[in-house]
Amino acid sequence: MLFHPQWSLLCCYLSCQHYKLSQDNKLVVVKTAKSKYLAVIDIEKEFITNEGKFSFSNIKKIPSSIQSSTGVEFKIYHPTYKEFVLLMKRGPQIIYPKDIGQIILEADINKNSNVLEIGTGSGALTLFLLNIIGPDGLLISLDVSKKNQTRTQKTIDRYMSTNNFDNKYNLDFITTSLIDFKLKEHAEVIDTVVTDVPEPWEFFENNSVKEDLKWVSYLPSITQITKINEVLIKNKFENIEVKEVILRDWVVDKKIVRPSNKLVSHTGFIISGRYIKY
Repeated sequence: MLFHPQWSLLCCYLSCQHYKLSQDNKLVVVKTAKSKYLAVIDIEKEFITNEGKFSFSNIKKIPSSIQSSTGVEFKIYHPTYKEFVLLMKRGPQIIYPKDIGQIILEADINKNSNVLEIGTGSGALTLFLLNIIGPDGLLISLDVSKKNQTRTQKTIDRYMSTNNFDNKYNLDFITTSLIDFKLKEHAEVIDTVVTDVPEPWEFFENNSVKEDLKWVSYLPSITQITKINEVLIKNKFENIEVKEVILRDWVVDKKIVRPSNKLVSHTGFIISGRYIKY
C-alpha cells in the first residue's frame, strides 16, 4: 500500500492543530529583553504590547520564541509558581512568595495537614497550600466574598491544568464572616489555621480552642501583631514567635559581585503560635 505525500502533510497539519487546541487557555509567560507578561493562550487572538504583537496561532510548541511585528523576540514558556504569583492579575493584595515559604515553615504544613485558611483573597496562598497538602490533606478556605472564591477556583484550575498537575485535592470554600465562623463544626478535622485578614482576633470572639492547633497570622502592621499576640496568650497558645522576612538579591556579573539596588523589605509580619492539649 502506497503512502501518498499529501497524507503526510495532512497528519502534520492535524497534529499541529491538536497541539494548538491542547494549549488553548493555558498560562504562559511572554518575555522580552525589557518586559515580562503573564498571558492566557487564545489561538484566535493576538498578543499586543508596545513592543509589537504576534498571533498565538503561530506558536508551534511551548517553550518557544517568536518575533513580533516590530522584530522584537518574544520568549514563551509556562510559568513557575513564583512567576505566576508575581505577574498574576489580582483583586486583594497577595502574600508574596518570600513570606509564603516562611508561613509554610512556621505552620508546619505537610501532605497530611488539615488547614483552615482565613482570607481566600486572590488565591495565591490557597494555590500553594494545595500544592503542599495534596490529596491526602484538607484545605478549608474562608472568605466573606464569594467573588474572591470563584476567582480563586478558576485560578487553581488554570494553573494546575497548565502545569499538568493532578487535580485531586480536597478544597472546601466557606463564604461567611470570620466572626460568624463556627469552629466546633470542624474542630475534629482542623489542625492548622493560617490567616490573612485585618482582624484575625475576631476568630476568638465566638470560638474557643480545645484541641491541638497551630496558628499563623500574616499582618502588615505591628499594631495588629500586638493585638493578636495578646489574644493568643489569653487563649493559652504557646511558643509564640513574630518574624519579618527581608529579601535581598545579589548581582553576579563577571567580576562584579554586589547586593542588588532592589531590596524587598517590609511586606508583612508573621506571628505563629501553638495550642497544645496536655
